[in-house]
Amino acid sequence: MLLAILLILLQTGTTDLQILLTTEFSEQRQILLWIAFFASFAIKVRMVPVHIWLPEAHVEAPTARSVILAGILLKLGTYRFLRFSIPMFLEETLCFTPFIYTLSAIAIIYTSLTTLRQIDLKKIIAYSSVAHMNLVTIGMFSRAAAVRSPILSYGHTSKARTCVPGVQPINLLAIGEKT
Repeated sequence: MLLAILLILLQTGTTDLQILLTTEFSEQRQILLWIAFFASFAIKVRMVPVHIWLPEAHVEAPTARSVILAGILLKLGTYRFLRFSIPMFLEETLCFTPFIYTLSAIAIIYTSLTTLRQIDLKKIIAYSSVAHMNLVTIGMFSRAAAVRSPILSYGHTSKARTCVPGVQPINLLAIGEKT
């Protein structure tokens, strides 16, 4: 993405978003820039080929870091799509929308099935998080009117779900026993 930003800077002489939104790029340049932006944002959204880092990050991180990771950082990819890729490269976004749908559908199915096989609660949360954010991505690229609502609601529920593994479990069988 850094190379794409440098290419934009060389072509337009600015990185001001308001100016870039009105700048016309050639079709080949738009394709190149869209792919560069997509590659960097897909890592944050956790699309299928580049989602592997998230379960390990959740498992190895303390609960507070997992809350920040799930609640804030992982939403930045969808925000960046909404803020940069879709408005700046609208024609290419429309061209690549079936590709996004395919990747997101594969991610939803694959990570949902993978979630069923997990025994670690933090991995269950991580894989279900991938499935949920890919569902949000489908909604975002279909231009659903309420696309911001799922992103915001996911931001609240993911923090709550991430806190659960950090809570000390209560042994219900030991209640009432003398220690």
